[in-house]
Amino acid sequence: MSIPLRPFGRTGLHLPILGLGAMDTPHSPEAFATVTAALEAGIRLIDTARDYEGSEYLLGRVNREIGLRDAIIASKTFRRTAGSAQYEIDRSLQVLGLPVIDLYQLHDVSTPEVWAQVIAPGGALEGLEAARERGVIRLIGISTHDLAVAELAIRSGRFNAIMLEYSAFYPDSRRQVELAAEHGVAVIVMRPLGGSGRTSAIRGLLARGEAGPLTPEALLRYVFSHPAVSVAIPGARYPDRVRQNAAAAGSFTPMSPAEMAELEAAAARLYD
Repeated sequence: MSIPLRPFGRTGLHLPILGLGAMDTPHSPEAFATVTAALEAGIRLIDTARDYEGSEYLLGRVNREIGLRDAIIASKTFRRTAGSAQYEIDRSLQVLGLPVIDLYQLHDVSTPEVWAQVIAPGGALEGLEAARERGVIRLIGISTHDLAVAELAIRSGRFNAIMLEYSAFYPDSRRQVELAAEHGVAVIVMRPLGGSGRTSAIRGLLARGEAGPLTPEALLRYVFSHPAVSVAIPGARYPDRVRQNAAAAGSFTPMSPAEMAELEAAAARLYD
């Protein structure tokens, strides 16, 4: 069953609603097979970063050995000045073995001070815009854990995509997800399964038959049920996890408001 497609903001792209977060993938003995499984499942957006240990190197190896097909590679930089951000982009190009990177993001801009720094003259955003002019990146994005910064970024008109946390564990960003859609900014959802060890806790409950409605499949369905979400990027270290997520995405049907509320309540009780 194929994964449904959605518009990726106003970029003209239509991407599968499931992507791959490749932060932890390199730390698996099956790392190469995990990326291969994602490509075979029809996943197109793969998220990495300069500071994710081994992640760009893994994707570069996959690219050189079997090719990344038509995958959209999204990388990120923690650098906050124009010059250092452009240096990072050039390093990403070399490591990934790509002539151009589809989406490059400012990584974790999560305080007003960092926001002011990256958008100031000579800031990192200026570097990304210069790289786009050079033709070495296509789209510009930002990731943040701060909802006020998210609103500033969305309203600025300078970003094609924003990466936000949104899940049954963290529905607080729903308004920002909707605001992004209103402004034509693609929404990439990080931690759709909750992050911070919650996935392991849930799998432990499943093994004991105690999870109730709180399953990885239901958590993905919750995120996909918001029509303004462009793509969710659960992390995966093993091929089976990728295939399970792809099966959940392929069979997706929207949750009702009542089902979403029930899942939020179950998420809130996880550590009770």
